[in-house]
Amino acid sequence: MSNIKFHYNPKTFQYEQARITFRDVLWYVSGVLFTGLLLCGTIIAAHDLLFESETERVLRQENTVLEKHKSILEQQLSAIDVTLTELKEEDKILYARLFNSNPPESSAAGSTISKEQVLLADASEFKNLLVLLDSKSELLRVKSTNSNANFANNIRISKAQLGEIGSIPSIQPIANAELDLLVSGYGERINPFHKGKYTHPGLDFAAPRGTHVVATASGRVIFTNRTKLQAGYGNYIDVDHGNGFVTRYAHLEEIEVSRGQKVAKGKVIGFVGNSGGSVAPHLHYEVIRDGEQVNPLHYLMEGLSGKDYSALIKLSTKQNQSLD
Repeated sequence: MSNIKFHYNPKTFQYEQARITFRDVLWYVSGVLFTGLLLCGTIIAAHDLLFESETERVLRQENTVLEKHKSILEQQLSAIDVTLTELKEEDKILYARLFNSNPPESSAAGSTISKEQVLLADASEFKNLLVLLDSKSELLRVKSTNSNANFANNIRISKAQLGEIGSIPSIQPIANAELDLLVSGYGERINPFHKGKYTHPGLDFAAPRGTHVVATASGRVIFTNRTKLQAGYGNYIDVDHGNGFVTRYAHLEEIEVSRGQKVAKGKVIGFVGNSGGSVAPHLHYEVIRDGEQVNPLHYLMEGLSGKDYSALIKLSTKQNQSLD
């Protein structure tokens, strides 16, 4: 009875029971529906929060596995890219040192995978990335196999060629284990006297006076020069190694060999000095092949790893002032 509403009728001067309108019914029903929906939503949210279905459990485990293997995949891809790059550089070095040429052009490596691609990939994309990883791994295997096969097929040494190999000036002319004695390379450099650019025909190794200078290959001394003139090569030695190879050792303090003498690879033939047109004690070293001065670094292969050889190349390509 307390929910029954009345209103005062001024015509009859009486309180009359209020009639239920459509608007009242609509408002009541709307309130009930809203309350029901709110209650259902709360129940569903609580269920999802507190209870996990079998499908959700499987998907959660799958996501955990994917996150773990995405990191592993990223590391594997990075390692493969680094190895491919190192192989490419090793090929360049070997072809330059053995064949005096660039390696043959290889086909493009194909698509690359970035870290962002791996981390943002969904399940289907992740599967594609795994396929690409397998492809790049196969490319690495094939490239390694082909490189080994190329060198195996091209490097065939006959008895006649053994002499040619022995004539290659393949060691450094002074002890340079730390590789830091090479201060100026072959090619365009700044002249220390007139400060203009000129073609520097060899390598400059900075070292204290008296440092041993050795023959870089076995051969015969064909020229020695001793002078007190403060110009030119100063005291220097030319050694003929045969097969068109001649080496020159300049700005020496002392010469330990004589013209016509045979010398073995690694034999001390002189000592570092500052004779001739030199601004500091050092050895100026040249390789002359078939009458032309060439870059000695093309033949420095003995006793050096690929990393060491790359370091020497980097040092020799600095555009600086030579010492002579």
